[in-house]
Amino acid sequence: MKTKKICCEHARNLDIVHVLAKLGHYPSKTTVKEAWFLSPLRSETQASFHVSYHKNRWYDFGLGKGGNCLDLIIALKQCSIAEALQFLANDQQLTISDLKNPSLSFHKQISKKKKEGINILCVQELSNIQLLRYAKKRGIPRELIRGLTSEVHFELYGKPYYAIGLQNRRGGYELRNAFYKASSSPKSYSYFQQNGNGLIITEGLFDYLSLALLDPELFFTRDHIILNSLSFIQEIIKGFEGYPDPIFLFLDHDAAGDHMTSYLLEHFAQAIDLRYRFYPHKDLNEKLCHVQRENTL
Repeated sequence: MKTKKICCEHARNLDIVHVLAKLGHYPSKTTVKEAWFLSPLRSETQASFHVSYHKNRWYDFGLGKGGNCLDLIIALKQCSIAEALQFLANDQQLTISDLKNPSLSFHKQISKKKKEGINILCVQELSNIQLLRYAKKRGIPRELIRGLTSEVHFELYGKPYYAIGLQNRRGGYELRNAFYKASSSPKSYSYFQQNGNGLIITEGLFDYLSLALLDPELFFTRDHIILNSLSFIQEIIKGFEGYPDPIFLFLDHDAAGDHMTSYLLEHFAQAIDLRYRFYPHKDLNEKLCHVQRENTL
């Protein structure tokens, strides 16, 4: 059997976020520029392990050290350079494209593909272990997320991916995984009618799911709108103009959320701002994660 080889330069430039995912470590928080992890090098409850997408470098604020992908494997495995190179070369989970294009990060690939449109391949019951782990890191247990969302397999640039999916009222899907946040066409808000006494409006998928845990009595006895984007506010105003029951607002504590809450309060006499329930946190999911951390102490 031919032994695989990889040089130091290639090993240093392998995408850190991708390699961490292959080793079972997923971000607690991501932006377009960076990802934050619970440190793979030590035990912690708040993410302080930082990865820059642009620089492809990591830094562990708890340890005060960082570096490239090769440095990370040496620190993780407590091994020599030669042993780290052998591990990276022989890891069957690292794809050929990772080794041939080490500087092309998984995050950058996904960002470019978003422009090409999403082709839904299939929708099934959520069972993928990586997606369930991601949901757990967001505070959502297996039973709840499997009951309220789906596992969506989709294609970008001819390559397959998968994500947690929430269907909107026009048949498109909001897609979420540890690396990716987007939606398939057609785009719209999601509406779930439970013939309840009132309507709850949240901004996104994880706010919707978080409310089911924070206030199950309110959640399971009301209808729901998940905005998916604040741009759908006008559609909601037109569609629910004569809604007879209370409309409970759980938009984010930020400038956009403040503006839209005020706007909805102006247009719906029956609207009630309930954002105080998760203050001082930015949103429902942040409040849920805080409550769960407090309960484990």
